Amino acid sequence: MKLLIDENLSPLLARWANEQGIEASAVIHVGLQGKPDSQIWQYAYKHSQIVVTVNVGDFISLAQNIDLHPGVIAFREAGLDRVAQWARLYQAIQYTEANCDGDLTNQVLEVRGIGDLVLHAIPEA
Repeated sequence: MKLLIDENLSPLLARWANEQGIEASAVIHVGLQGKPDSQIWQYAYKHSQIVVTVNVGDFISLAQNIDLHPGVIAFREAGLDRVAQWARLYQAIQYTEANCDGDLTNQVLEVRGIGDLVLHAIPEA
């Protein structure tokens, strides 16, 4: 599993994920800060990275318009501090490893809150 942390989340999430053995980078650290979502999406696709974002609508639209993508982890709660963001991301990582063998290809994992995760196939098969 490889993650790309969108700029609307703390870049510390990438460091904390790496400390847990999950390869991760933050948009801000790969030269994509302020770039359009479509460019971030293309970068994630090229590097086989799951996009982690609170910008749910835009990335779900991008996922619906492509036959193959590495996946999205979508936080449905805005305004979380970085510790709360990490709690959500860590639970999403654990869920993905346990239920999807670490692979979210063509899936969106919605994190609605602690203990409230919903997995969707997008685009629908």
